[in-house]
Amino acid sequence: MVMPRSVLVCTAISLTIACVDSSGGGGLADEGTCAGVFPSYWQDPDTTFRPMWRGQTISNTPPEGWSGPVFRLSDAYPTERQDDAAAQPWRNARFDALFDPATDPATKTALARDYAWAVMRYIQDGNIGSRDVTADWTLCNNPVRPWFHMPFQTYDVMSGREFAHGLTREAPVAFSVKAPGHPDASITINGTMWAVGFYNATGAYTIGRVWKPDGRAEVPTDNLSFDEGTVVGKLLFSTATPAQLPMLANMPAWRANISDPAFCACDAGPGKKCTMIEESQQCARSSDAWGPVRLLQFDIAVKDHRAPVTEWVFGTFVADGQRKAGEANPWNRISPLGLMWGNDPPPAGGLASAYPADPRQHGFPGAVIFWETVDMLNAAGGAIASKRPGHLGCNNRLNGPADNANSSCLSCHMTASVPDRQRHTPPIIAQFQRGITHECVTPMASRPDSGTDATGAPSTVRNGIPFSGMDSLFFANIAAGQPVNMTWRGRNVIPPPEYTAGRPTAWRALDFSLQLSVSLTQWKEWQDDQAGSGQAPRVFTGLLPAR
Repeated sequence: MVMPRSVLVCTAISLTIACVDSSGGGGLADEGTCAGVFPSYWQDPDTTFRPMWRGQTISNTPPEGWSGPVFRLSDAYPTERQDDAAAQPWRNARFDALFDPATDPATKTALARDYAWAVMRYIQDGNIGSRDVTADWTLCNNPVRPWFHMPFQTYDVMSGREFAHGLTREAPVAFSVKAPGHPDASITINGTMWAVGFYNATGAYTIGRVWKPDGRAEVPTDNLSFDEGTVVGKLLFSTATPAQLPMLANMPAWRANISDPAFCACDAGPGKKCTMIEESQQCARSSDAWGPVRLLQFDIAVKDHRAPVTEWVFGTFVADGQRKAGEANPWNRISPLGLMWGNDPPPAGGLASAYPADPRQHGFPGAVIFWETVDMLNAAGGAIASKRPGHLGCNNRLNGPADNANSSCLSCHMTASVPDRQRHTPPIIAQFQRGITHECVTPMASRPDSGTDATGAPSTVRNGIPFSGMDSLFFANIAAGQPVNMTWRGRNVIPPPEYTAGRPTAWRALDFSLQLSVSLTQWKEWQDDQAGSGQAPRVFTGLLPAR
C-alpha cells in the first residue's frame, strides 16, 4: 500500500478543521487543511506516490527561479458530519418559492439571482481578498471556513493538475466570434479550458468517506450521497485573450503551467496508443510558452432538498469584464447566467430539442436563465450559433460557454458513477461515445431516423433506440444518490457495468459528482498500472473529461 508522510486524524469543531499529526510530528499549525496525503499536482516531487511518474519527461514542477505560487491540495477531510446552515442564507424559507411551480416568473427570476449571489459570496468568503489575484483561492488556511479539493486528479498526463494553481485541463472549446474590424464576418477561436474545483466541509465529509487519511481510496460498493448543505465551487479559465473574447477584458488572469492551448494530443503512429511517457514528451507543460489564462466561467452546485427529485441546484456565472470594469473586486466582474434544478424532461416520445416550447418566452419549470447575460455574451458572437459565447445547452437549458450545446449542467453531472472493473463509466454526453444514438437531435421530417444535433452535426438512430428514447434518458430527472439509467425499454444503450466479474448490475451513483468519478477512475488506473510493469501503454479508457 502507498503510505503518506504521516497519518492525520482530523475532526471538525464549529466548522474549523483541526488536524493532529498522529506520528508525533507536531501538528499542522502552518499546513491548515493541506495535509500532504495525496499528490498536489501531476509530477509533484514531494509525494510518496512518486513511482507514478517513472520514465516521464518532467515538465510540471516549478522551474529554477520560480517565484509564483505553488499549488497545495487541501485534503485533511473532516471525519464528522458538518452542517453550515447558519452561514447559508439561501436555505431561508424565503427561497422556498423559487422551487414552487406556481411562483410568477418575475419573482422566480429575482429569487434565483439572490440565491446565486448568496452562494457566490459564501464561496468567496476567506478565499479572496489578498489584493493579489494570484494568491487567492489557496484554501489551506481559510480564516472563515474550510474548503477542500478533490484528490487524485493527478494520474493523467494530459489533464493532470498543473503546479501553480492546481488547474486541470478540460475539453477543447471553439468560439465563433465576429472578425475584428469586419462586423459582418466571423472567425473561430480555438482554445482550451483549465479549471479547479473545491467542496465545503459538508461535502468534504463525504469525500473523506472515500479518500482515506492513509493515502488510499475506499471505492464505494453502493450508491453514495452528499449531505444537505454541500456546496461546490469551480473556476474555469480560458486560454483565449480579451482581443478574441471581449468579455475577458479586466478579468482575473493567472500564469499557469499548461500545455499547448491548441489542445495537444499525442500521436504514437497508426493504430497505436501513446504511453504516458510518450504523452509527457509530446505534450509538455510550460509556464512561459503561452499567455496567462483568464476567468471565463464560475460554476456552483448546492445540495438543496427543495429541488424536486434531483435535490441539487446548479448555477453558472460568466465573465462580464467590460460592463463591470469599475468593480473593485476583480472576482466580482461576473454575472449569473442561470440556475437549474431540473432537466425539464420531454413528455413520452418527445424531443429535448423541442421541449419546452420557446423557453426564452415562457421559461423553464426547473430553471431560470438570465437572458441579459446571454445577450451580453452573444454580442461578440459569430455565425455559428452553437459556438457563440452565449450558446447555452440543449434547447437553451443551462450550460456555460465552456460546456457542450447538446447537454445541460444536470444532464452531464447525473451520469457521475463509480467506474467498474474495466474503468468504464457512462458517457456524460451521448455524442462522446461511438455507436449509440445521439441526444438533443432534431430529426428530418422526411427521415425521422436521421437529423442534426444542437451543433449541426449529422446524427442517425443506432441500436434501435430513437432520438426521443435517448432524450428520455439524458434529460431525465434522476433522484439524488440514485443510479443513472442507461437502458431504454429493456435495451442497453451501453453495456451494463461489471463491478464483479461476470455479474452485470446497475451503476453505482456518485450523486452528481463528476470530480469524484474522475478521481476514482484515475485511482483505479494507478492501481492497475502498479500491478503491471509501470511501462505498459496507458490504460485509461474512462469517457469523462476532467469535469
